[in-house]
Amino acid sequence: GNPFLPAQDLLAWTMLKASGNNLLTVPLQGLLDFRTGRLQAGCQVEVRVLRVDAPEWRYELTHSWPSGISLFVEDRRVLVKKPDEDDATPPDPLDISNCILRPPNDMLLMPLRLSAAIMAKKTEQWALGIVLLRPVATIQEDIFKKIQNLQAPLEARTKLDLERIFAWVTAHRPDRVSKKDTLRNVEPPVMKLVDCTSMERIGTAARGPECEHLQCFDLTSYIQIMKKIPPKHAWCCPICDRPAPLHRIRLDSYCQSVLDKTEPNVTEVLVADTGAFEVSAVEEPLDDSSEEEPEPVVQKPTHMDLQTAAFNLGKAFSVQQPRPGKGNRQQPSPPAASPPERRRSRTPRRKDKGSKHESHPPAPSVEDKMQIWAKLQGIAKPEEPKEEPKVEEKRIGWLPEGEHCVRCGKSVVEQGGIYCGRKRPNGECVGCFEGICWKCMNKAGKKEFGNVKTSKTEFASLGADAWWMHEKCMSPEDKRSYFGEDDEEEDQKKAGSDDEGDGKFLWM
Repeated sequence: GNPFLPAQDLLAWTMLKASGNNLLTVPLQGLLDFRTGRLQAGCQVEVRVLRVDAPEWRYELTHSWPSGISLFVEDRRVLVKKPDEDDATPPDPLDISNCILRPPNDMLLMPLRLSAAIMAKKTEQWALGIVLLRPVATIQEDIFKKIQNLQAPLEARTKLDLERIFAWVTAHRPDRVSKKDTLRNVEPPVMKLVDCTSMERIGTAARGPECEHLQCFDLTSYIQIMKKIPPKHAWCCPICDRPAPLHRIRLDSYCQSVLDKTEPNVTEVLVADTGAFEVSAVEEPLDDSSEEEPEPVVQKPTHMDLQTAAFNLGKAFSVQQPRPGKGNRQQPSPPAASPPERRRSRTPRRKDKGSKHESHPPAPSVEDKMQIWAKLQGIAKPEEPKEEPKVEEKRIGWLPEGEHCVRCGKSVVEQGGIYCGRKRPNGECVGCFEGICWKCMNKAGKKEFGNVKTSKTEFASLGADAWWMHEKCMSPEDKRSYFGEDDEEEDQKKAGSDDEGDGKFLWM
């Protein structure tokens, strides 16, 4: 039958035979009010037919008529359906509440007689029943509780859900795309936490028994939509359109655990085959600072205004405002109406360039999601640690802008001084690495710097590899390199070898 209009009492039923009439009697004792001869307020009596050997899942939930049926209540025909008139078939059960009315204070309540003749195949089995319906105020809550009572234990459902997650992620891993699918837009496994119909965060995660996707739908929204959806599309998953009848719906324990562990503004997570997840998208909060203009207060017309309008038929009517004059004193204006309550705006407020509010970070791109998922999956390549340059290597050569001199303590401009330091050919950095400005360099004596001093012009002529050190900080090797003695020795050696070679040549 109809889950939203369930039958409270089964008054009578019978199996329908394809040959002959099928008779059925319904006792009315205790069903009708003795004083009025009518049903109680809100009650209803319907005729419903059910396919016993249901060939499809839709027949298990809803009422359906045979291909041909003729139905009589007492001696009056109330329904006829021919096999060739499928389009004119009433899909809903037949309401016979008006057929069981009796006179008030009727002492002899005769039972209701009903006869039916059907045309169907011999292999089909049909059952006809007369049911009493009573209004139920909490029908959706009752359906929700019935679905929860049909679920397996939590441990068993969690185990099955993790196996399903592992199988789905393994089959859709973006790092294992074949060459045939190279042109396909491959994205990492993502699970949305927003219902696809209500566009709100899922409260109770559910899925159909044949659903193979990660996405779930909200059970409460699903029940509300199925109440108004056409019968052709009823009880189907709103994501994949596969069967999802009420008695076969499965509550997803994995998605529900993700919903419980994340913040309310999280709308999407990345999923690994182990069941681990990482937040990949959040919903930006709405700005409540927008204000709506108060509606103007409309002055109600007086009796004189209405009388004037009656004489001016066909003309536009407007309430005349009194003009202050000599004889007319201006009346005090009525108190201003209180401004309406501020409503929450569904449109994000546009922020000015000079706004002090911090802007929300942009949503991660597909490449960023792939990197996050790779780390979550454990297949990301370890990043090679970058060797940061030593502090000493940065304190060689020119002084940068803003650096302070160790002698006078003043800040210098770009290239306003030099460091005491050198990087030797073997990579070793030596020196005291103190910064000296050019003014202190020119004023310093031999006791402080020794015999090694330089100027800005000379230092600039040495090129990008220029360096300088205090004489006390230099080793003999540094002195020879600074004054170029190593180059002279090499030139002398080369010259001596050339002379010896020439002498040998002459001797020979």
